[in-house]
Amino acid sequence: MIDSKEEWLISGKKCYAVTARDEVLERFVDSLSTCRYLAPSDLRIIGGKDPAGRIKIVLTGQFVSQVPFSEFRKQFIRPFKINHKR
Repeated sequence: MIDSKEEWLISGKKCYAVTARDEVLERFVDSLSTCRYLAPSDLRIIGGKDPAGRIKIVLTGQFVSQVPFSEFRKQFIRPFKINHKR
C-alpha cells in the first residue's frame, strides 16, 4: 500500500521518501497537510510513475531535521496504514 524509507539527496541532505499508488499517496499528503511540523515547502514531489503505477514523494527540510525517521514512521506511516486499510 505505502512504503517509506530514509534516503539522501544528491546534495547530501537527509530526506524521507514515500512511495504509493496515486490515490493512496494523495490521501497521505492530505493527512500530512494537518501536521504542525510540516510546512508546504518541506514537501516536494519528485519523479513520476513506476511500472506498477506508483509515485514517490520526498519530504525534506526542517521537518526531517526535527522528526527522526523512526518517529516519522511511528507518527505518520503506521497510523495512515491502520486508518486506510482496504
